[in-house]
Amino acid sequence: MNLLEAIFLGVIQGITEFLPVSSSGHLVLFSSLLGIQEANLTYEIFLHFGTLLAVFFAFKPDIMLLIQAFIKLIKAPGDFKQLYQTDSGVKMLIAIIIGTLPLVFVGLFVQDFIRDLFSSPKFTGYMLLLTGTILFISSKVNDGKKEIERISMLDGLIIGLGQACAVVPGLSRSGTTIATGLLKGLERESAARFSFLLSIPAILGAQVLAIGDLFSAEAISTPLWMMLIGTLVSAIVGYLAIKLLLKFVRQGRLIIFSYYTWAVGLLVLFL
Repeated sequence: MNLLEAIFLGVIQGITEFLPVSSSGHLVLFSSLLGIQEANLTYEIFLHFGTLLAVFFAFKPDIMLLIQAFIKLIKAPGDFKQLYQTDSGVKMLIAIIIGTLPLVFVGLFVQDFIRDLFSSPKFTGYMLLLTGTILFISSKVNDGKKEIERISMLDGLIIGLGQACAVVPGLSRSGTTIATGLLKGLERESAARFSFLLSIPAILGAQVLAIGDLFSAEAISTPLWMMLIGTLVSAIVGYLAIKLLLKFVRQGRLIIFSYYTWAVGLLVLFL
């Protein structure tokens, strides 16, 4: 991997991690068209760390609220019921924890099976078409009334099930979670905010599962300075992608991404 490829992968990671266009679908596309291969394990971890930084910077107030809620629960576990009913941060935190459980189950027990079963480029193309359809349908849903501060455990679970489904190559994580949130009656920006906050344990968990192989000979083949550049690129591009998606979500323009994923899906199918 040379410097230009490292930067390019950082850009692709930053864009596709958050925009509802499917990172796995684009990996298939760029591998076929440009001959760019998947990053080695260490570089992949650094790229994901960059996108994690992007979420922290974009949603610092929400994350601070969640940290405060966690501290409150640790200090007074016996007051859980009262805190859940009166503290919006606690309500959001519990919804995120419950929403993460389906992905934990999939990641620990069936992720490899699913990816092996559905890993062909043609299947990825069909799933990109499905992602486009999900986005198209969600763009027609009226703006909900429920704000993120009132999100329920059931809302968190159902949106989390959407996230777990996105381990299938070609399905967009952000697309499925935002669409599920909209269908559950969340207002547009709240659906997007919850989707991004839900991505934090998802990204962290994926890296924890990968860390066991971190020091293999293959994993450390990329120079440290190149990985740091990729991390910075993915963080900056990821932050800009978050801001762009929030703008489109507020304006009810997710349909733009449905047209794009349909086009990419057809391109993958006919490569």
